[in-house]
Amino acid sequence: MTDSGSESSFGRRLTRSRWQPLLQTLGRIELAALIAGLLAIVMDSGFGTTPLQQTGLSGVVITALVTVSILRAVRLALTLQKGRLLNSFYSAKLLLPVIWLVGLLLCVTGMVSLDEGSALAWAHICHGLISIAAILGGCRRLAAQTHNSAILLVASFLVVILAGTLLLRLPVCRSPAADGSPQTAEWNVALFTATSASCVTGLIVEPTGSYWSATGHAVIFALFQIGGLGILTVGAFIAVLSGRQGMHFREARTLREMLDSDSVNNSRSLLFTILLFTLVVELTGMLLMLSFWSDLGRGAQIWHALFHSVSAFCNAGFSLHDDGFLGKGSHWQIWGPLSWLIILGGLGFPVVQDVFAALRVRFTGIRRTSVGRAGRRRRLSLHSRLVLYSSFGLLAGGAVLWFLLESLAPAADSTAGERIADAWFQSVTFRTAGFNTVDHAQMHPATKLLAIFLMFIGAAPGSTGGGVKTIVFALTILNIRAVFRGRDRVEAFGRTVPAAQVSRALSMIAVGIFIVLTTTALLVIFEKQPERFLDHLFEATSAFATVGVSAGVTPDLTLPSRLLICLVMFLGRVGPITMLLAMASPGESTRFTYPDERVSLG
Repeated sequence: MTDSGSESSFGRRLTRSRWQPLLQTLGRIELAALIAGLLAIVMDSGFGTTPLQQTGLSGVVITALVTVSILRAVRLALTLQKGRLLNSFYSAKLLLPVIWLVGLLLCVTGMVSLDEGSALAWAHICHGLISIAAILGGCRRLAAQTHNSAILLVASFLVVILAGTLLLRLPVCRSPAADGSPQTAEWNVALFTATSASCVTGLIVEPTGSYWSATGHAVIFALFQIGGLGILTVGAFIAVLSGRQGMHFREARTLREMLDSDSVNNSRSLLFTILLFTLVVELTGMLLMLSFWSDLGRGAQIWHALFHSVSAFCNAGFSLHDDGFLGKGSHWQIWGPLSWLIILGGLGFPVVQDVFAALRVRFTGIRRTSVGRAGRRRRLSLHSRLVLYSSFGLLAGGAVLWFLLESLAPAADSTAGERIADAWFQSVTFRTAGFNTVDHAQMHPATKLLAIFLMFIGAAPGSTGGGVKTIVFALTILNIRAVFRGRDRVEAFGRTVPAAQVSRALSMIAVGIFIVLTTTALLVIFEKQPERFLDHLFEATSAFATVGVSAGVTPDLTLPSRLLICLVMFLGRVGPITMLLAMASPGESTRFTYPDERVSLG
């Protein structure tokens, strides 16, 4: 039986190699058809076109769909495996073309009555889905082939930013002028907004609600949802949920490094945790926040609740209100559901998975080990404990300090209860969320320094937030404690942290401080307003930590400063260490060490 299986496998490889040149040619033609159809959809949807032009563009889309369907059918015929029709059907990627053809057949036979516009919209949707699936498939192949996952991570964010910039430049994404004529966003505004959304920052140079149209809001929504999870994670969702094609080892390794998982084998389970947790939390947050927009119609109410729920969970900080949630901090939907969405998004998916596993053991009394045997204990990892303790300490300490500092000179119309609610929400939002219930430009200078400290620390590793991360802050505190106690190792909860990780944590703080101070100095030079040094430091930290809160500086920045902030937001999202790894050349492992020699530390 083994020999027969080997011969069958050899025969399939021989057949595939025979048709490989033809398959490659068909793949190039299919790619050209997908690009042509996608460009036609963008031209038809994004620009004002005449009826004649719309007819021509729709013809291009239909032709592209027919071409892709035929080419994939040919691929199925060439690669059809005996007794494996479903696997061959999946490999040929014929599912979406068949769905489109079924819909077209129903319309032609009259079983479904659709007007011409609806039929063309159906064709546009199907072609768009086919193109998205092709892009995600390309990302998976790159993840499986690359040797440097840092380069792939950086490139994926660059692609998302570029696509977002091009989409936001379309007139359909810009709110029309007062006379109803279409407008186009400036390149620097589109680039800044796309970068801020993709890097889940929330800094804006134009009001999101009034400057962009409903289509623009949808594009921004998609950008911070993809940016929060990562395009590689989204692509892996498709692969894992399909259940017919496993992840390659290199792809799983890339995802492990991006998700900060502890092993390659754990990446698949972590993906399911991310998917389930994201959907449940975002939908729950939407339902809890619906009543905040009770004065709107049902459709607008759902859209506002969903937009802000996803924006909060992804720590993006984008709001459809031009003034954010200014003066609304005492509403329970703001200090309650919105705050917890931000906190849950900033804990990190590995921590969520670990906590879920511990709770399951607590309530069921058993757990599954790697070999499928039952166990009776499940302790939280050191990583999870440090994240939870440091997050709680920063949230509580930040709220208390904010309340005390702002109580030194409270606003005339604010009550103690309102200041308590504002203190809690600001402590939460300064941890990379970007929403506001107070005017940050009017805060006390000492409060701004507190905000800079909280923003710089940021959220947990493997989360949707930025900053140097809570783990880095915790390791720094533990390292200081070890020095005071005269110990040469960093210890916590009965465990010793490897010296290499402590060294990397200190390096991340040093690099982060260098980037923030350099950015602040350049902003002062570009803007020629040295008296606003603290505000520029506030803005630079907000950009680096992908927070999105502003002291009122960003909208008035000059073009060089806007481009600088874009670069800093990108560095903050991918991480300075990741950028260094991406640019570094692989070095040879050394087989020797130099002699030790002490230096004076002062």
